[in-house]
Parts: sequence; structure tokens; C-alpha cells
Amino acid sequence: MKINDIINGFKIVRARESRELSGVLWEMVHEKTGAELCWVDNGCANKLFSIAFKTVPSDDTGVFHILEHSVLCGSKRYPVKEPFLDLLKSSMNTFLNAMTFPDKTMYPVSSRNDRDFLNLTGVYLDAVFAPAIYENENIFRQEGWHYELHDGDTAPTYKGVVFNEMKGAFSSVDTQLYNAICRALFPDNCYGFVSGGDPEAIPDLTYEQFLSQHAEYYHPSNSKIFLDGAVPLDAVLSMIDGYLCAFERSDKRHDIPVQRPVASTLTVKDYEIGADEDPADKTQFAFAKLVGRPQEDHGGLDALVLPHRVERVAAQARHTRPVARPGRDLHGGGRDTAALLRYAVLQYRTRPRRRDQTGRARGLRRARRQGA
Repeated sequence: MKINDIINGFKIVRARESRELSGVLWEMVHEKTGAELCWVDNGCANKLFSIAFKTVPSDDTGVFHILEHSVLCGSKRYPVKEPFLDLLKSSMNTFLNAMTFPDKTMYPVSSRNDRDFLNLTGVYLDAVFAPAIYENENIFRQEGWHYELHDGDTAPTYKGVVFNEMKGAFSSVDTQLYNAICRALFPDNCYGFVSGGDPEAIPDLTYEQFLSQHAEYYHPSNSKIFLDGAVPLDAVLSMIDGYLCAFERSDKRHDIPVQRPVASTLTVKDYEIGADEDPADKTQFAFAKLVGRPQEDHGGLDALVLPHRVERVAAQARHTRPVARPGRDLHGGGRDTAALLRYAVLQYRTRPRRRDQTGRARGLRRARRQGA
């Protein structure tokens, strides 16, 4: 293999040694659709395939989370109810999953057996590019949301796999606090939305919008493909090319605007606790700040170093000031996005504190008894 070679529709555009990855990093581009593929040729017996799509939410309906679940509920070549669960039980996979992030959705699988690896790859390719969602609306209703009315009920209730999952997630005050921080820091791009879906907004998603988002985002030109290990390269590239060639190249881009620093805000919101819980020591305070763009070295360094410094200070405080410290616990966290780096410092306090003069985005959560 060498630069400019074409293998089953993929042109090799770059190759470089990587000591960190213990092998050669081959970069390829699918000539017809522009899909980018990266293969880490390190001879590892555990072979991995992953395809990811840039998915940029514009609301809190969790459409890409619902799509992540739904495409794995049957496809053109595998018209079974839940091929994902069948693979979990019958394949020799070493990893099998799918993940929704605030700006992308990934479908990784791996296996040590060549035949099993190719089978897993084929199932996932068929799932993302030829899902049964277009013929079966019930998949959307099952995984997203639907009404249920049981004997004795006076009003219908919302149900759905993702809807129920996110109701459970929203029962965590940490999740609510994190969502409030993101809304305050990112009012102008996708990172301000709940990519997993807000239970209050999920029922706003229609079947037509659901299909439209799949057609727009699950396109080879909007994908990144990753291979790792001693994969049967000719066979897997031939399989991938067979799916990609059904599409024409798309020049549509899904750019994420850079979030500019926002004005200082203070948010105070109640959250529920159990009827028998004591509201003492339940108040939470968070301070968050935009640090810098990914292209700025100092910004990236801040995002990596500051959370660890906060955790170190917190550990010292727990040992040296067990009585006088202002809160029960202190945590630091950092995260980077494609648009802007950020970090958050969370401090759990025993009582509400008045706003200080530091003037940055922050949220204050106060415990409220359930039903109060």
C-alpha cells in the first residue's frame, strides 16, 4: 500500500507512523461520497470498526438519541425486531454499543474473530444506512414516545424507551445542574441543548421530523469511519464501499458556530427531593466559565489543568478543614467541544449563599420537598 493507491473505492491520502498507537495510521477518502476513513494498522488481534456521524441538535427533543436506539431495531437485510440484542447474545463481540454525544453519534463494534468482525460490521452498516424506521413507524413510537392509557387511568401518560431513560437521568440533580450550566454557557449553539432529550420536549418530536433528521445527517459525506487492528482490509473496505456507493456526494456542512462569552448570569431553581428527606445540606452551587477555543494552546491547557487543581484543593480541604470548610464536598470538571472549551467547578454547600461579585455564569439549586 502507498499514497494515492485506490482500494475498493477508497483512496489513500496519508500514512504516518504513530508510536502512541503502536502502528501505522492510514488515512483514506471514499472517492464517490467523500467519506473519510482512518485505519490504525497495529496488528492487534482485536479488530474494531466504528462509524460516526456529526449530529447537531437544534432543540431538546433528543432526536439523535432516539435515532441511535431506533436504527438498531431492524434494517433492510436484518428485518428482526432487535438485532442489537441478538448480537449481544450470539456473537463473539468484545465490544458492541452505540453512543450519542452533544455533537456526534457513534456506532463501534469489535471482535477477535475475522468472520464475526465482518458480520458485526455488516449489521451496523445496514442499520445506519438502511434502517427499518422508514417502513415501521412503531419503532419511533417504541423508542421515542407514545401514549398509554390503562384501566382506571383518567388521563393518558407518555411512555417510550428514550423518554423513560431520560426521566431517570433527570431525577439526578447533578444532571439538572450540568444541563443548566450548558444552557447558560452555550445559548447560541448545540451544546446548550440536551442531546439525550428533555422529557418535557421529547413529545414535541414528530415522526416526520425524526425521518428528516436521519436522511439529512446519516449520510456518508457526513461520516467518519475508523478501523483498528489486524482487520481483513480488502473485505471490510469492499463491504463499506457497497453501502456508500448507493449515495451521491453531499456538500452540505453542519458547522457549529463558536460560542462567544456570554454576560454573567445567576440562575436559581428548585429541585424535588423525597417527601421524607431532610432538605438540609441539599443546596448546590456551581460556577462555570468559558476558557478558550481549541486552537488556543493556553485554553486547552486551562481546561485540562484547572479541574485537577480544584480537586487537589478539595482533597486538602477535606483533610485540613473538616469543620470550617464552606461545603460538604467540592468537585472540578472540564470538557472540550468542537466549538469552545469550558470547565466547571461544582461546590455542594450546606445552605444557600448570596451572589458574589465575581460575575460569571452560575447556577444555584435549592431542595424542595416533593409535592410542596
